[in-house]
Amino acid sequence: MASDTPTSPQSNATQRRTTSTISSNASSSNNNNNTSAQLPSTSNDNLPTMTTHTANSSNGSILFPIRLLLKLPAILTILLRVAIWPLIKVLNILFKPKEFDGVHNSVNADRAARAFVGMVRQQISVVRPVLTNTAGDGGGDGDGAMEQYDEPSCPFTEKGYSSTMEEMTNNNTPNNSHNPLLLLYLHSPLHNQGTKFIHNFLCHPQLLKLLNDNTENGVVKCFGASVHSADGQRLRDMMEVTSFPFMALLSVKSSSSSNNTNNNISMELLLRLESTQLFTIQPSQITTYLNTAITRHAQIIAEETARRLQREEDARLREEQNREYQEALLADQMREMERNERNERERREREEEEERVRLVLVKEQSRLEDARRILELSGGEPDVGTSKVGVARMRFTLPNGKKVDRRFHSSDTVAVLRAFLTLHLEETGVEIKNFGLSTSFPKKTFGEEDNTLTLEEAGLAPQAVVMVQDLDA
Repeated sequence: MASDTPTSPQSNATQRRTTSTISSNASSSNNNNNTSAQLPSTSNDNLPTMTTHTANSSNGSILFPIRLLLKLPAILTILLRVAIWPLIKVLNILFKPKEFDGVHNSVNADRAARAFVGMVRQQISVVRPVLTNTAGDGGGDGDGAMEQYDEPSCPFTEKGYSSTMEEMTNNNTPNNSHNPLLLLYLHSPLHNQGTKFIHNFLCHPQLLKLLNDNTENGVVKCFGASVHSADGQRLRDMMEVTSFPFMALLSVKSSSSSNNTNNNISMELLLRLESTQLFTIQPSQITTYLNTAITRHAQIIAEETARRLQREEDARLREEQNREYQEALLADQMREMERNERNERERREREEEEERVRLVLVKEQSRLEDARRILELSGGEPDVGTSKVGVARMRFTLPNGKKVDRRFHSSDTVAVLRAFLTLHLEETGVEIKNFGLSTSFPKKTFGEEDNTLTLEEAGLAPQAVVMVQDLDA
């Protein structure tokens, strides 16, 4: 069946390569019959592979124009920018930027704010809202009275919006953690009622007094701008103002970061008046609305301040209690340490005293045992019936006046005398531990170096009177 199928020369070559490969594999596995059966299927399996390569080539040729079309807008944009660049330069020369243009230009923003303040001051001078009557020198009658004009100051700031917000947010102190309120007024020079509103409403004596008093106290910051300036247009978009004149009272809240910027400022709308709504009410009502909002905000601030002070007082009390507790705990620990040190010192002293007493007892016991051993080695006291030859009679005179007689061998040493006296004093209860021996005739003193002398060598035989002295007395 494979031979009946028409194939191209490339297919025949592929088939021949496949046939040779499979034949070699078949010869190695000794399975020629299966190989011959697989030849047609192997040749047909290679045909889709070639078809796939052909399809990929055709797909690539189709996708290239699509990619080119997708990049066409970017290419056109670059070409358009290159083409209009000279036109932009010419337009900048012909139409120079106005003095109030530039949102990030603080100089232009301050200039626009001063221009608005100048317009308001001009209207204040025209309206002359405050009149003070003073008596002249001619007396108290009406003819002597003269009229003196006391012009109030303009409550609006002469700084741009960014500088005003920075000044408000940087006004936080430990005693004043709240920013002042922001009274915002947007003026449209093209509006036919804009100047009338400033003349009849903003220059009203009650409203001016309210704004000036709260501005001086730092409760309210007044900012006005024309919508033809960059700050005015910016605020118009931010407040979504669609009709004029526009007035709003805002509560400005800054973040707790150390570097306050306009991006870290949030505003809460307390009062919003705009369009014909402003002309349907009296200026005194606007003053009442503003005064009510300012008073309510002041109450909120007072409550927050009271809570903050209460928290600070509670924290201070807790800190003081913790400090007192730590001091008391430290004092208890010091007393406990001193008590432990005192007990440890007393214990050591008691142990040292017990050890000293034990050593004294051991030393005394050793002294008594040595004395008994010396007496036993000397053979004891000679009998009374023994010949007087080789016997020495001793009479010891104790410090208390008592006399003790005892016989010794002439060959005994002075150490035997000391051993006898040590045991005798112990048995009789005489508290003499360190004693010395001496004779009067001849006058001689026996020290520790004389313990090895015999009685005969010491001149104590055949008899002698020995004086016993308490060396510790």
